[in-house]
Parts: sequence; C-alpha cells; structure tokens
Amino acid sequence: MIRRLIILLLIVGCATDTTPLPPLLPLFENSIVSTEIDFIRESDPDAFISITYKGQDEKEMPDRRNDILFDTNTYVFEASFSNGKIVEIWAHSSFGDENIAQEFADKLTSRLGKLPEFMRDKLSHVVIHKGDLTASAEWLGHFFVLYSDNMNTRIINNDLEETVFHESVHATLDADHREQQGWINAQKRDNNFITEYAQDNPETEDLAESAIFIYTMLKYPARLSEDVEDWVNTHIPNRFEYVRSIFE
Repeated sequence: MIRRLIILLLIVGCATDTTPLPPLLPLFENSIVSTEIDFIRESDPDAFISITYKGQDEKEMPDRRNDILFDTNTYVFEASFSNGKIVEIWAHSSFGDENIAQEFADKLTSRLGKLPEFMRDKLSHVVIHKGDLTASAEWLGHFFVLYSDNMNTRIINNDLEETVFHESVHATLDADHREQQGWINAQKRDNNFITEYAQDNPETEDLAESAIFIYTMLKYPARLSEDVEDWVNTHIPNRFEYVRSIFE
C-alpha cells in the first residue's frame, strides 16, 4: 500500500511539475539584417501624401560620432500623411544642398507611410545625418536618427522599411510598454527570445525585435514562413498576445 502511494505521488508530481523548460536557441541573430525576411515590402500601401521644404533652421541633431548637439542650418521638411499628420524630417547641414537633403528625406517618406497610424501619430520627427552609422532612437523624445549611407545600404537589401519600423517601436512604444509589468511578465513566462539581439538586450531590444515578427503575422498573414509563425505561436505566445493588444 505504501509503495503504491509513493508511485502515485511521483506520477502526480511529474504531471503537475510547472518548472519552465530550458530556453531554446534564438531563431535569428537579429530581426533585420540577418533574416532575409522582407517583413514590410516596398510595394505595400502607405499613407504618405506629400513633402514640403520649410527652409533651414537650428535643430537638435544628436550624433553618436560627437557631442555637438545643435546644427544651425538644418534642412527642414514636412511630410504629410492621409490622416492629416505631419512628421518633420531634419537633414543635417552637412548635406550642403537642399536637393541632396531632400533626396534622403524622399527615401524616408513612403517608409514612414507604412507605419501603423497610431505609431506615426506619436512620432515627433526624424533626424538624418550624412554618414554610415546604424540607426538609433530616442524613446523619451519620440524620434529616431538615420545615416545616409546606411539608408542606401538598407534600401539595396530591402531593409529600410524594417529599420524604420524597428526604430519607430523604440521611439513610440518603448516609453509606454517596455518597463510595464505586463510586458516583463510575458518575457518571463515565455522564457525564449526570437533573436540573439533580443536575448542579449532584453530590457532595451526585445520589444522592437519581437514586434516586427508579430506585427507582420497580424498585418500580413502567411508572409512569414509557416515554421517561423509556428515558432512564434509556440515559444513566445505571451509576448504575441501582449503585442497583439498594442496593434489591434
């Protein structure tokens, strides 16, 4: 009788064990340049209407290459979208010519037009520098920074749409979500990361890295491979539901 009771307890204990499984290896190194996935396509519809040059003005133009914060002759453009939203694009004076500055502003406008409307509405402005650094964002100032040569590289690789989305998540969603207990709990329950970049930077990059996969699944069903969609649904289901609640 005692032996049977012990066996029964062992079986029940195994059946009710809630210890999380060890985390899996991430699927990708990062979400944009290492996946070859065209999450957001150049041919997708966008809300961009027109761009207007407003002249030159002094603007705050943070640049990771130096500590010079203000640029006295920044080229200022206004991009207008179908819901009436205007996003300013500030191109650094080092472009040296209004037409060259507008060339890079023009490369950005349709990509901004493909953002979810509520994200674009929260975006303050975009900074464009001449150079070849990777993009960055200011999550409290609600803007992001691009560099011209890197923009060209991302266009060639069909990655500029994804870069704009990723940085816009930082600029418009991080402040409201990345420190929220609901998001932190979802990370803990999932115990997996879809990219190494998210895994290495869970507090700062996981939301942006996860969001582009989940947004694509919601906006463009079946655009991701079945294997990737299954991985997301199976291994980061709590983050999927959290991000779904943002976009739906």
